[in-house]
Amino acid sequence: MGKDRLDEPLDLHNYATWKLRFELLCGELGYGHALFAVPISEADVIMSNKVKSVMAKNVKNHHLQTIVRAANAKAAWDALAATFASTCNTRKIALRQELSDFKMA
Repeated sequence: MGKDRLDEPLDLHNYATWKLRFELLCGELGYGHALFAVPISEADVIMSNKVKSVMAKNVKNHHLQTIVRAANAKAAWDALAATFASTCNTRKIALRQELSDFKMA
C-alpha cells in the first residue's frame, strides 16, 4: 500500500478499527488537526482538501459520495461518524444479546 493508504478501506463492518487507523495515518502525515477543525485560513482549506483526498482513497466506492458532498474534511469525518454510530451501537446490542442467549443455553 502507498504511504497514504490503509491496508483495509472503510466498508460496512469495520468502522471502529478503520477510524482509529485513519486517525493515526492522518497524524503520521501531519494532517490530524484537519479532521477535527473547520478550515479557517487558506492553508487550512488546502490541508482539509488533502485529507478529503486521502479519505477518499481509504473507503469503498459506496462511501465516496459522503466524502465528495462534504464541505471539508471535518464535515466528511462527522458524516461518516453519524452514518456508522448507529451501526456500531446496533452491533453491540446484537452481540450482547447473543452472549446472553449463549449463557442461557
